[in-house]
Amino acid sequence: MTESSLRTKTTTNKIAVMGETAAVEDVPFEKQEKDQKNTNAVAVDHKSTSSKLKQRIEELTILRAFAFLAIVLQHSIGEYIVREDINRTDSILISLLYHFTRFGTLTFVFISTVLLFYSRSSAAQHSTFLKRRAQGLLIPFALWTLIYSAFILQGDLFTVEGWTKVAQQLINPTYGYHLWFVLMIFQLYFFFPWLLKIVHKVQMRMRAITLEKGRKIGKRRIALLVIGIGLLHLALMDWSYRIAPGWTADASGAAAYLLGHRTMFVGMYIFYMALGILCAYRLSEWRKWVQRVLPWSAAVFGAAYLYSSYRLFAGGVDPVNVNISTYLKPSIAILAVSQMLLLYVAALNIVKRQGTLYRCLKWIGTYSFPAYLVHALVLSGVALWTRTLMLEGQHFIVTIVTWIVVAVGSLLLSKMMERMPYGAWLTGAGSKSKSQSCIIGQEQLNRAEQTDQRKGSKPVFQK
Repeated sequence: MTESSLRTKTTTNKIAVMGETAAVEDVPFEKQEKDQKNTNAVAVDHKSTSSKLKQRIEELTILRAFAFLAIVLQHSIGEYIVREDINRTDSILISLLYHFTRFGTLTFVFISTVLLFYSRSSAAQHSTFLKRRAQGLLIPFALWTLIYSAFILQGDLFTVEGWTKVAQQLINPTYGYHLWFVLMIFQLYFFFPWLLKIVHKVQMRMRAITLEKGRKIGKRRIALLVIGIGLLHLALMDWSYRIAPGWTADASGAAAYLLGHRTMFVGMYIFYMALGILCAYRLSEWRKWVQRVLPWSAAVFGAAYLYSSYRLFAGGVDPVNVNISTYLKPSIAILAVSQMLLLYVAALNIVKRQGTLYRCLKWIGTYSFPAYLVHALVLSGVALWTRTLMLEGQHFIVTIVTWIVVAVGSLLLSKMMERMPYGAWLTGAGSKSKSQSCIIGQEQLNRAEQTDQRKGSKPVFQK
């Protein structure tokens, strides 16, 4: 695969997945809801709350599995939708699948925010916290950047020009086109102390309103705040889709870079972060709410899907340009949020049943981060073979087969990497135990953070 061909592919393949793990015991969500009610008092004892290990939010692992599978499907679509020999029927069928993948990246921003604010309620010892996150994210990012650079540059890697290109990839990943998400989500951890202060002030204000005017008025104010953030986000998406491209064309230097790479900045995902914070601090109420609004979520998703498909096909079908349906667009944002809420309810039901599907999706969700890191390499390997084939009239079927092969292959490779010596440097999920040679795993990391809280930090949010 040439460098130019990968850059072309980058335009249709910009999505990623982030795996996080709460360091707590697995319990059914019904029990979690019951326990959650016990902490919903307006005033609680700070010391007892900070010393209490929180339970895993099991449905997030299932939701993560959904998002990972959607991401692999999107990238598989991106491989075949641009083929010159694709016919109109296959182009339309593949495009109809595309809108079912739009929630992937955005859902992982939501999940990462939930787990960050749920598992850690203090910004104490932020430098230690940030160091652990850097070990779990930035080291695998650097190693996989080198791997993808070696795949693209091959022999040119060992030249001055080659190493210059590798250095550029650490700032603006294109060879590993999906790695941008790691840099973006790390910003969430970096700005966590300041975000926590903002959340703390909002919580204190809402608590005062609740005490003065009643719980019902307090809930209304929270709802209005979330709606306000949602409207702000839609305005930001409209700017990003309609106005920002013109600004980028007229800009130069650093301004052109910042505008052209606006997807890499965490501020573009403010609404998903707000929903994640709300879920983290009102988990029991959130679970009830997503189930109560299920019919509305389904109706909104159906309407948004039809509208988005209409706009997509209005842009032409020979072939369909799926870049029209970027998630940095108001209509796609509405589509993604409604789909995420639907899948959250599905995840709750899957956890409740505890059947074969639950075990399968839980395994997928557990390995989603290392599978994300390797899946583009697996897809590239499959593509090298399929590009030699005549696929006219078969692109839709081959897309589905590729999706399954890449997803399964990536998960199996993730399991293999986990068993490799020093494999944790590649997966970001190791344990810094006896040899001190591996990265601290997310569960060990979160347990350490809980210990930090017990040493004197106070929780900011009280329920």
